[in-house]
Amino acid sequence: MMGQLTVAGVVSRSGVGLHSGETVTARLCPAPPGSGIVFRAGAVSIPARLQHVVDTQLATTLGKDGSQIRTVEHVLAACSGLGVDNLVVEIDGAEVPVLDGCAAEWVQAIKAVGVEHQDRERSWVSVRRPFEFQDGPRWARLEPAEVTTLDVLIDFDHPLIGQQQLVLVLSEGVFERELAWARTFGFARHVPAMRRMGLVRGGSLDNALVFGEDEPLNPGGLRAADEPVRHKMLDVLGDLALLGAPLKGLLRTGRPGHGVIAALLGAALDAGDVLEFHGSMP
Repeated sequence: MMGQLTVAGVVSRSGVGLHSGETVTARLCPAPPGSGIVFRAGAVSIPARLQHVVDTQLATTLGKDGSQIRTVEHVLAACSGLGVDNLVVEIDGAEVPVLDGCAAEWVQAIKAVGVEHQDRERSWVSVRRPFEFQDGPRWARLEPAEVTTLDVLIDFDHPLIGQQQLVLVLSEGVFERELAWARTFGFARHVPAMRRMGLVRGGSLDNALVFGEDEPLNPGGLRAADEPVRHKMLDVLGDLALLGAPLKGLLRTGRPGHGVIAALLGAALDAGDVLEFHGSMP
């Protein structure tokens, strides 16, 4: 494996939180070798690790010592896609800004300052045997493979979505080309109920792909016919980062959500003989 990477300088991005509706700023800062990705809110530092996941309703939320940081998956996906191992993400609120609703602005932010090679070999996680988790119609399965490979199937009762499936080997450049630009999406008919639940208060056509009954409400429509499954794959990659190191293996999933991916990884870790960690982990 090649050496670890961090960002070569500090870069900030500000925007609204998708669920809170509050304006927040995130600063991406260099971190030492072997430290992993850490979110910092005030005096509390929360490692981006599975044991710190406290909620998975429509976003992945990390928590520690009474502090929480919500919607971490897009910036984690950008780090995974660009191979960034060590990073401190400083947040002046309780939710990562949603920016453009995908990972493209996070990729641009990281590329704006560049990456710095570090004198420590990358860690990684391999899959020793097939392992599956199922929750009703949602399921996810790990299988051995030599490279990071994702196979994602979604199924929505909407004329422009229906069943969509995408399989990608995440070699260098694939994330930015195939996934980073795919926006989070939802349905206009669900928005009032979600807002009553305290969700998507910051959602708009500027940061989400919103489907009406027959077509997207966004000017310009879809960026690709299969944009929804591409965004789901982006989310899956972000949640996989909670292992703390890149996965060498195949993850297949049907009707995925943050909860089923977190449950799969947690059950695989509990099994003891599914995942093998290589190198020094943060």
